[in-house]
Amino acid sequence: MKKILTAVLALAPLALAGLDDLHAPWGEILAAHVQGDRVDYAGVLGEKAKLEGYLASLASLDSNAVKSAPKKEQVALWVNAYNAAVFQTILANPASGSVASMGRDIVSAKTFVVASESLSVMNLQRKPFEVSEDPLLWGVMFDGSLGSAPVLSQALTSSNISSLAEQNTRAWLADTTRNICNEKTAKVAQIPFDFYRVKPEFKHFSGQVPGFLKKYGPQGCDPEKNRPTYAYNAGKNAPKVAAAPAKGKKGKKGKKK
Repeated sequence: MKKILTAVLALAPLALAGLDDLHAPWGEILAAHVQGDRVDYAGVLGEKAKLEGYLASLASLDSNAVKSAPKKEQVALWVNAYNAAVFQTILANPASGSVASMGRDIVSAKTFVVASESLSVMNLQRKPFEVSEDPLLWGVMFDGSLGSAPVLSQALTSSNISSLAEQNTRAWLADTTRNICNEKTAKVAQIPFDFYRVKPEFKHFSGQVPGFLKKYGPQGCDPEKNRPTYAYNAGKNAPKVAAAPAKGKKGKKGKKK
């Protein structure tokens, strides 16, 4: 009996551990290789085994355990899984730029597994919204492009996802390299704002996209007064590499007289 009790106690931490505990390796990758709002993909490649190990841990999850976890833990899991899949997809297709600029054959291929479910990058993008129809989640999801919300240098958990989603959304909407929304202009990121008619998270938000932008955009942002236009910088959010100096042509030396 004593041996059985000891075995049960030894397993107790595993039984009590939540989904949040899985994300430590992902957090380490982000902390080491996110510089401002850019990603050092070469550095991430050097930790490929850690990234693949993290993705493998998500693949081995029990689907019933995921579904029975607290809602915020589920949402954090799916957002982390999507963001990690973006990293992995960019590493696997280094010449293709960001996910936003990749072909449909890449983004729709079911190359990822979470809780025994085969999913594509685009499937994973919608998974958080199946649990929560909060459009603020777009503020913590990125597609590897300069137009999406700035990538965070920490993993999401049930305890930080709400505050970080609002904080990063406000920073994203106030960043005039990504969005411009003021008294005279409303020029916002094409992803996700011009697709709101088919996105339930905006359909069900008070005022839909205009209401969302007025609430979380900078002071004076009024897309109802200024009809929005859309733009998107799909360039890869990697650090800028200084261009090599142009090689000057060697001029012929004049003959001395």
